[in-house]
This record gives sequence, C-alpha cells and structure tokens, in this order.
Amino acid sequence: IFMVGGFSESPFLKSEIKKSFEVEDRQVLVPRRPQVSVIRGACMFGLNPRSINSRISKRTYGINTLTTFDPAKHPEKKKVIIEGEDFCEDVFDAFVKKDESVGVDEVHTKTYCPVRTRQTVMRIIFYCADREVVNFVDEEGVSQLGELSIDIGRPFQSVEDKTVKV
Repeated sequence: IFMVGGFSESPFLKSEIKKSFEVEDRQVLVPRRPQVSVIRGACMFGLNPRSINSRISKRTYGINTLTTFDPAKHPEKKKVIIEGEDFCEDVFDAFVKKDESVGVDEVHTKTYCPVRTRQTVMRIIFYCADREVVNFVDEEGVSQLGELSIDIGRPFQSVEDKTVKV
C-alpha cells in the first residue's frame, strides 16, 4: 500500500493503516514528502497525458440485451417469445469487466439489431456492477447508469439497415 497526500503524514493514520493492512507479503509505504506526491503526479499528467496509458476498471459495465434462448443456460422465467422466436430477456452483455485493463484509446464496439421487424426505436440501457461476472441486469448489485433511445428507421426497412453499433 502506497500512502500519499497530506493525511499520510499523520502518525496516527500511518500506525492504524499499518496495524490493519501490513502483513508479510504486503507493506505500507509512505514517501518522505507524501503531500508533494499528489501534486507531482498531477503535474506530470498535465504535462504529458500519455504518461497514463491504461486504467483498471473498478466495475463491470454493460447493457441490457435479448439473446436467443438456450434452455441449458437460461432460466425458463427469462424466456420471452417475440414474433415466434424464443429469446432470453434481461441478459447483461458486458463491454468491460471489473479489474480489466482498458487502454486510453481503446474502443469497445458491439453491433445490435432489433428483434421485431417493425421496430423503429432501439433502447440501450447501460448498467454496472462491482463484480466481474454478471449474467442478468436484474441481479443483486447491478445498477442502471443511463439510457439511450435511438431512432433506427422506418417500420418496413430490413433488419440489416437497422443495426446499431454501441
């Protein structure tokens, strides 16, 4: 554990952190001038934003999707029939998983198409969770972040013309 910032100078805080977290394979380190470390890091990043080229995701991020129903892996209660086809609803489709490294210029793109032939609007609902594995958007600990409605054309256009890249 590397302690930086003004509070890292507090002898009480240092001793409590060491008591709680320091073990054989984990040390608590405090630089000589911990308050300067934060300023120095901010200046280095300001002068060269490329000094940080990736970040570790703190959460798993994804969207709500429908997928072809598979009785071997989907619960029956999630089965919906749309225009004669069996789908599984509320499926969490992850873009980035917790603890995954994400590059600064990295882009995650997936393509989605409507399930109804006459569909004219596609709702994309974004979710996150504090764990790596998420199967459904209605599981405990999954939170909705936001929603996007996209006009995908006229009712009689082909499904291929209504695909959306997210």
